[in-house]
Amino acid sequence: MTGVVFTHTLRRNWRQIVYWGFGLGLLAWYIMAIIPNVEMLEQMMRLLETMPPALMAAFGSPDIAALTTPDGFMGFAYFTYTGLLMSVWALVAGLNVTAVEEDRGIMDMLLSTPISRTQLILEKLFAYGVALLAIIAVSFVCLLIGTTFSLPMDMGKLLAGSLNMIPASLTVLGFSAMVGALVRSRSTALVLAVVFVVASYFIDFIGNAASGSAVAALRAVSYYSYYGGSQFASTGIVPGNVLLLTVAGVVLCAISVVLFRRRDIGL
Repeated sequence: MTGVVFTHTLRRNWRQIVYWGFGLGLLAWYIMAIIPNVEMLEQMMRLLETMPPALMAAFGSPDIAALTTPDGFMGFAYFTYTGLLMSVWALVAGLNVTAVEEDRGIMDMLLSTPISRTQLILEKLFAYGVALLAIIAVSFVCLLIGTTFSLPMDMGKLLAGSLNMIPASLTVLGFSAMVGALVRSRSTALVLAVVFVVASYFIDFIGNAASGSAVAALRAVSYYSYYGGSQFASTGIVPGNVLLLTVAGVVLCAISVVLFRRRDIGL
């Protein structure tokens, strides 16, 4: 690989790194600002104790005691939803690997240059992978800054929660890139990718609330059920889940390379 496509992709998307990184940081600051004192957390505990267990389980946080700590509250109010937000970014990034430029008629021009299909898609995937790491890094720096005006927090847990977003985002990136290389229509690829993310989220949400239902059994195919963003404060990162999502993301990216090499490029 020459790195031309890699550097060009990063240069075109550096604003996304800034916007998404600081956007997540602003969300973190807002959440930290509403945890001004321990008394507020104790009041929240009394409120949560009145809620049905199934409702709490639906949000993936049945441990009420963990929610009344600064770390646990950040897990519930920040990492639960930033995982979903990063899935949106990864979905768009995955489609940008091939589907968007093919739909705009740019792909034919790119492939007319001395760049192989494998080089093109691999360098783009690596570039978006680096962008993903950069967004997480910027958001974590914002977390560090936010701890200066919030209650004391375990920085190790905040770092773990931030890094925990990477495997799930990589899985969505790989899936979006795969469907983008599989189908000719960008709109069709977009629908398939959106269904994958939305279905995964709601399967996990409903499966948590109805643990004995058929939907709960489907949680095994939901990537979001392996994310566990809201539980990192009490259970920590689950290495098996991290490994599974990382492998899934790498495999999906590899499949996208194979599919892109074999298909005709639309005009």
